[in-house]
Amino acid sequence: MTTQNSNSGYADVLLGLQYGDEGKARVVDFIAPEYDIIARFNGGANAGHTIETKEGGKVALNQVPSAIFHEDKLMYIGSGCALNPVKLKIEIEKIKNLGLNLEGRLHISCQASVVQPHHMYIDAAMGGAIGSTKNGIGPCYADKANRMHRDKLLNVRTGDLNDDAEHFYRIVETNLEDAAQAFDLQIPNPNEVMAEFMEGFEYIKKYIQPDTLFLQRKVEDGAKVLFEGAQAVMLDVTKGGVPYVTSSNTIAASAYSGGDLSLNFHRKTIGVAKAIMSRVGHGPFATEFGREESEKYCMTSEGDGPKYGKAVEEKYDLDELIKSENEFEMGKALRILSGEYGTVSTRPRRIGAFDIVQLNYAVKMNDVKELIINKCDLLKEYSRTAREKIPLAVSYNLDDEEIDYVPGSVSAYYRVKPVLEYLESFSEDISGIRNYEELPQPMKNFKEEVEKLTSCKVVGVGVGPEREQFINISL
Repeated sequence: MTTQNSNSGYADVLLGLQYGDEGKARVVDFIAPEYDIIARFNGGANAGHTIETKEGGKVALNQVPSAIFHEDKLMYIGSGCALNPVKLKIEIEKIKNLGLNLEGRLHISCQASVVQPHHMYIDAAMGGAIGSTKNGIGPCYADKANRMHRDKLLNVRTGDLNDDAEHFYRIVETNLEDAAQAFDLQIPNPNEVMAEFMEGFEYIKKYIQPDTLFLQRKVEDGAKVLFEGAQAVMLDVTKGGVPYVTSSNTIAASAYSGGDLSLNFHRKTIGVAKAIMSRVGHGPFATEFGREESEKYCMTSEGDGPKYGKAVEEKYDLDELIKSENEFEMGKALRILSGEYGTVSTRPRRIGAFDIVQLNYAVKMNDVKELIINKCDLLKEYSRTAREKIPLAVSYNLDDEEIDYVPGSVSAYYRVKPVLEYLESFSEDISGIRNYEELPQPMKNFKEEVEKLTSCKVVGVGVGPEREQFINISL
């Protein structure tokens, strides 16, 4: 697709292709120098992107695009996002404490919907069954779709508050009062809640961009944009396993509606996956080690937290688990070795084998041209398992029929059984390698098999969690 003006810039879209936590932020941080603007187009404070500091520490970002350390880059939060002023204020202050200034760099669409206080309370009361992060994102998007209830406005946008704060603060307060009554919500001090909300908005309003063609004009003048997707393709509200999905569209096409740019400027889609898959919350996961037993185990709570959290699992006998012929036990070992736990909750993430069927679905739907695979260093752990091979799901069996697609029904997706191919493993530590040619042959074979089965070029591999532990093949 070509642009209308030969002097115009372009936009690329970067997506997580699995169930989240693929390491998108580290990729954004790595390739950001190639772009002028890093933009978000969906989600809100429910998206956790972690990047490494130059000193080796970690910074968790939720609403601010992952380019804070590139001080010559602009950052844009598009109209498709659900903006939480209170949490954004905290996030900006945290960034400022790192010695970074966002003024003149961060721009927020005046058409982005605002997460109002009642959204948070409704989500906390009702979102548990689908594994909500309780950040109010679902209720915010629901009010965006409902627009009004009788004569009351439900969807309040950043531009509304910026234009007439006093009027729209009253609407936000009314929505909180009405929701408390309708949903029997316990709100100890509504006045304090509203004061915090107003303080948050007054703090962030200087970043609101009133020009609805801001990004369009920038690209027409030659700017290069990288759209940074939140959550992942398999959590798309339409294309994922409903209802165990997020509440926004996560696929590449939504970058242009939610990111406020003509799709005429699209150049390519870059996809990020990880070699050992994981999933948070309930929902179908075809290659999960231990299947139903694993899902139940990972989602079991005790008090306010997980029953089998990181602290519990670190006491297990790792050597015994990794050698077990029971896939559920082996999966526990891989989770411990890969550190797959909720950043705040320490809840264990469900672990599974690399799934080509699922990956093909994501690649084809989003026209992914370049693929990056993270956590490749952990493939060596398969050499310690009972089979001593790297498992790869190459097709599914659904009700005794072999299929090569992701079912559209959640119940059907729960019933599929993966058809596995096993590749030669390796035992070398590749975390210090930076040159593709130095990788062991089995790792190269894995990369080439993925390329053959997806018809998508692998352009980079992550070989560890640190910022520099990345092999650039042809980015």
